[in-house]
Formats: sequence, structure tokens, C-alpha cells
Amino acid sequence: MRVVITGATSGLGAELARQYAANGATHLGLVGRREALLAEVAEACRSSGAQVQTYTQDVTDGKAMVELAEDFVGWAGGADLVIANAGVGAPDNLGSGDPSALTWMMDVNVNGVINTLVPFVKSMQAAEPVRGRRGHLVAIASLAGFRALPHHGGYAASKIAVRTLMDGFSYALEHKGISATTINPGFVVSEMTAKNEFPMPFMLQTDVAVRRMRRAIARRNRTYSFPRRLYFLIWLLQRLPRFIVSRVRG
Repeated sequence: MRVVITGATSGLGAELARQYAANGATHLGLVGRREALLAEVAEACRSSGAQVQTYTQDVTDGKAMVELAEDFVGWAGGADLVIANAGVGAPDNLGSGDPSALTWMMDVNVNGVINTLVPFVKSMQAAEPVRGRRGHLVAIASLAGFRALPHHGGYAASKIAVRTLMDGFSYALEHKGISATTINPGFVVSEMTAKNEFPMPFMLQTDVAVRRMRRAIARRNRTYSFPRRLYFLIWLLQRLPRFIVSRVRG
């Protein structure tokens, strides 16, 4: 299997890389901005037998991501699975009067997904089908994309956008043999969650979360949300009156 993963320097991305390398991936394209960390992950993957190509690249650069896709396809002979995992999170900080942090977050979380996945569609469509399938596009969204909460509207909006994008991609591509999957994790141990100063119920260890994600990807689920207990809490939040939700602090 030939796999591309963005945000591969730490957290879910690094663990996805390690687990795919340990479970038969022949070619890995690992994308991240921190060169030293990316090299460490790549070396761990090579020790599991995978061939690895690293790309120190920002997913917000659309032109560079097109070139990255062309380079990987030329090197590996195609791409079977592309996982848009790179993402950032931060509170809205509305009182600052500065929109730059929010617009940057939207750029990474939404345009980064587009820049990662779309450049691979053309080569997937041209590939010879295997059991009627030509490729698989995956985006890592979040359970936060089911309900905006005070102080985190920007992050929720970015993940809602990802869910909607992937739904549209699925309709457009599934009849061509290309699957599209949206993964909506809850809280997972990572650099991002380490910065949070609010309660994070039902937090999962990174390796546990990635094993669940890989199973959903292997099944080609259109969407997978977990853990179920937190998903149920979000479901309840969607139905609570506004005056109750407005009291939530994060």
C-alpha cells in the first residue's frame, strides 16, 4: 500500500505513519513542517520495512502540494491512501480584535485538506482498479465539528467545513472507485490537547485512537466518530437550549 500522511511529525500523524509502516505499507509519503521530527518518524518507519519519502511542506501552499503529489506518484507509482491529518486548534480570542489567528486556522484546517487531497484525484482516476477500487481519500475532522461551543467557534467551523467537503467529495468520486472517509475523533493525547486547560472527557491514548481509525479506513467507512460516549454527549449538546450551552466554558 502506498500512503501519504500530512501532519506526520507528532500525535495522530506520527502514529498513523508508524502503524501503517508496521502493517505492510510499502511506500510512505510523510508531510510536516518540522524537519527534525519528520526525520525521526521516517527513520522509525524505515526500520519497519517501509520506503519513506519526506516532505517539509506547509499544507496551505497549494502549488507546492500539487508538486508534492506529482513527486510522490512518480516515486511510488501511484497513491492508494491519502490522509489529510494536518490541523491546528486555538480559542477564538475575540476580544483581541485580531482575526489573523482564526483565518490562519481556517486556512490550515480547511484549505489544507483541499490542497492535500485534490491533487491526488487525477492519478487515482487514471489508476487501474483493484476489485473496483482506485484510491482512498481520508480527512481527520473532529467531534467538535458537530456543535460550536463558546470560545471555540472557529475550530468547530473549520471541522464542520471538512465534514461537508468530504461528504461532497464522496458523492462525486465514489462511482469512480475512489472512497472518501471523514474521521471525527474526540480528545486524543497529543501536542494540541496538551495545551488545553479545560476538561477533556474520555481521552484516548494515541495508539489506541489510531488503531480505531485504521479499522474504519480499512472498512472504507464514509464517516467514523469516536469515542461513542463522547459522541453521545455531543449529540445531547446539539439538543440543549442555547442558554445552557452559552454557560459552557473552555
